Amino acid sequence: MYQPMLFVHWKQARLLLVPFVVAAFGLPLMVVQGLGSGPEGGAVAMNAYLMVNGYQTWLPMFPLLAAGVGAVIALTAWNWDHQQSHVYALSLPLARWEYVMLKMGAGVALVLVPGVALWLGAHVAAASVELPAGFQMYPNQLALRFVLASLVAYALLFSLASGTIKTTVWIVTGVILFFFVGDAVSTGLGTVIPFFRDYNIATEAAKWFVSVGGPFEVFTGNWTLIDV
Repeated sequence: MYQPMLFVHWKQARLLLVPFVVAAFGLPLMVVQGLGSGPEGGAVAMNAYLMVNGYQTWLPMFPLLAAGVGAVIALTAWNWDHQQSHVYALSLPLARWEYVMLKMGAGVALVLVPGVALWLGAHVAAASVELPAGFQMYPNQLALRFVLASLVAYALLFSLASGTIKTTVWIVTGVILFFFVGDAVSTGLGTVIPFFRDYNIATEAAKWFVSVGGPFEVFTGNWTLIDV
């Protein structure tokens, strides 16, 4: 039963995944473009300032790409069901939870496609430059973080996409309103309560989400390909 699920999901997502696969392979190569020379060249034209500057420039692209991969795979996971009004799922001799688990597992397999592409691109990038003493390449760690971030985005949006569009809109609207209202309430309370002058509910909630131990910490961690 898993193979048909994977095949249907692949048909829904393959065209949308192509640009993400290409971007995942090419992004590590863009990071090292113009840095140093090939191992056979012998000359090293790379310096610490250039590497740090390049890292800061390309850093946001990796988590954004991972989030995009997770979003595309999650939204296409339920596209077929919504088009057929979930008749196909109801016709199968499976419990609802088994159907959902098989469908989610198919998406996890598809996440590995751009993940492998980034892993290959990172290794090609690592082989294309010669690093000065003290610097190392981390293609495996970068690819692992990319896959984990993609899975986090996929799991979140998969659960949202499983419901109706109305439910999804309500949830997203509620989250947005929380941050707007939390900011306004904290500002208002700050005029009468000294504690809230330095404490903002919305800001602290956002920090918790992306801090160490938070559900989205993987998106704000170390995404560098080159480090000491």
